[in-house]
Amino acid sequence: MTRTRKGLSIVLGFVLIVCITVAGILLYRNNGSNKSIVESDVSYDEVQNALAEYMNSNADVLGDKRDQSNSGVPGREIGVLTQRVTILKDGEIMPISGTVTKNQDGFYPGTYEIKFSTKAILTSRATVMVDVDIAPGEKVYVLIGDKDKGYTEFTEVVAGEDSMITFDTNIIQNYTISTTDIESAQKAMANLVDESLN
Repeated sequence: MTRTRKGLSIVLGFVLIVCITVAGILLYRNNGSNKSIVESDVSYDEVQNALAEYMNSNADVLGDKRDQSNSGVPGREIGVLTQRVTILKDGEIMPISGTVTKNQDGFYPGTYEIKFSTKAILTSRATVMVDVDIAPGEKVYVLIGDKDKGYTEFTEVVAGEDSMITFDTNIIQNYTISTTDIESAQKAMANLVDESLN
């Protein structure tokens, strides 16, 4: 009986030591990984911007025709653009990231959706710069709204020599840019529908 108790005590003691050791290792690993997660949060935005740029770089796959030098492009003299959408305010790049997605709607060719990570109303105007594959000198319509509710023209600009689209705004919101005059096309379509019903 005594030997059995001693043997059981030794086994239980050994199991307890193993459990404590395993728990200590797991706690140490979790604390170490939490530190690396906190440290990696600093570079999370940089990784997200790089991924967005990679996902939207279909123009780069076909061979970028544009000059990649930093001269002559507002904002590029400050530093290399890290994404396809940049907001300049008072000569500095604002820390708001944006993505550009090509709209595959066959009715409105040359249309891109611009979405920002943060919506904001600014106290003064800022310049939004969008790097898309549009021919230099081509007329571009900047619109607000969506396909379901309809579009309203925000402004009309001309693509720069480097195909950069720039426009001024004091509201950071989602925009649509297109070489097609979508608002006029929708009005014409609505008139045709009204005439066919009457």
